[in-house]
Amino acid sequence: MKKSRMFTATLGLLAILTIGLAGCSSKSSDSGSTQQASFKNKTTKKADVKSTLTQSKQLWYVTGSVNAKSNSGLEAYKFNKDGKVTVYNVNKFYKTFSAAKKADALNKEGTLATTFKTKGQKTEISFKGKLSDIPMTQKFTVKTTLTGKNKATHLKVAGYHIARDVDEDVTKAVLVKVAE
Repeated sequence: MKKSRMFTATLGLLAILTIGLAGCSSKSSDSGSTQQASFKNKTTKKADVKSTLTQSKQLWYVTGSVNAKSNSGLEAYKFNKDGKVTVYNVNKFYKTFSAAKKADALNKEGTLATTFKTKGQKTEISFKGKLSDIPMTQKFTVKTTLTGKNKATHLKVAGYHIARDVDEDVTKAVLVKVAE
């Protein structure tokens, strides 16, 4: 009888210890984690995508994945409320637009007109204009939201998985900003 009480008490203590340690290692109290969690609650509906992109004063990076590397730099989009987007080439993710500007890392490629529309359950963002004086059109189809961390810069990012269509050549990509 004494052995079974001792065994039960040990199991109970072990369970309490395990739960306590699991609670201590939780990272949900990090400010970046709560912001990323709130971004995951965003939808890919036109109103949400449009307001998220145009109300942000951050650069939105388009790349193959959150940790993709490029020898020629990254495309960074700065959305404006007037339906235009300025496209830059930058060498890495920057925490803020002003940090990229201060580092003299913004190589302007051009300004494009943007339109947002819904096609079924997906939001499409169309771009038309000139980049480096070459006429171009492209379209992003927003698939799902995403959050992650860029390993090279150690910055948390949030954004969308997209299908990028340039001249009917569709590729998978991400459209992300640095989480504030």
